[in-house]
Amino acid sequence: MDRFFSVENKVVIVTGGSGFLGSQYVNAFQGAGARVINWDVATGVDITRPASVKNAARAVLKKFGSIDVLVNNAAFNPQVGEKSTSENNWAPYERFSLRVWEEELKTNLTGQLIATQVVAPQMIKQRSGSVIFASSDFAFMGPNNSIYKSGQFKDIAYITSKAGVLGLMRSWAAYLGPYNVRVNALVPGGMRRNQPPSFVKKNSRLNMLGRMSRPGEYSGAVLFLASGAASYITGSCLVVDGGRTAW
Repeated sequence: MDRFFSVENKVVIVTGGSGFLGSQYVNAFQGAGARVINWDVATGVDITRPASVKNAARAVLKKFGSIDVLVNNAAFNPQVGEKSTSENNWAPYERFSLRVWEEELKTNLTGQLIATQVVAPQMIKQRSGSVIFASSDFAFMGPNNSIYKSGQFKDIAYITSKAGVLGLMRSWAAYLGPYNVRVNALVPGGMRRNQPPSFVKKNSRLNMLGRMSRPGEYSGAVLFLASGAASYITGSCLVVDGGRTAW
């Protein structure tokens, strides 16, 4: 069973691996014995620029000779309670900034396309690989804006991009299936991250377990999708949301 779920020595790329969720995935893969590469602006890789991604991929292949897993995690997601978050991201939809819209979709959607376009040829050559797209429970539902501060509305660009990710995932799954490359999506709910207690209380009421997820609770799902235990799973969504979208 240990071998069945093993990712030991797999070459794994995590985009946005310096962020809140990405760093959890990086740590989980490293702890499981994988060889992990972090593609993040903090490490010099801009997934919205094809040249940057191609250079990064060449470096990975030069060092390791293969790419076994790509976790398309990088995304911009405004967080409740973060002082660095612009009010533009919480604006009423009729006044939502087109500049913000374009910037978010460039990272959240176009960046995932670019990363996959660059990595896919190597996986096709290998006749193996696993691509994991990070989506959101918002891809399946509209936002309950009553849980946010009065006058704030969940970022429409984020929601739209995460729904679009599922289209990307299914398209790549169909395209890469003949080459034995699996493509799936992780669909997480909300994770506890120093949000105001009032928000945590309201958000927790929206799922069957009555709480937000804790750091680390998505990592097992990502490791599973990357492992041989998921060898017959492609074109699918693995929902890890405490039952919110099932209610």
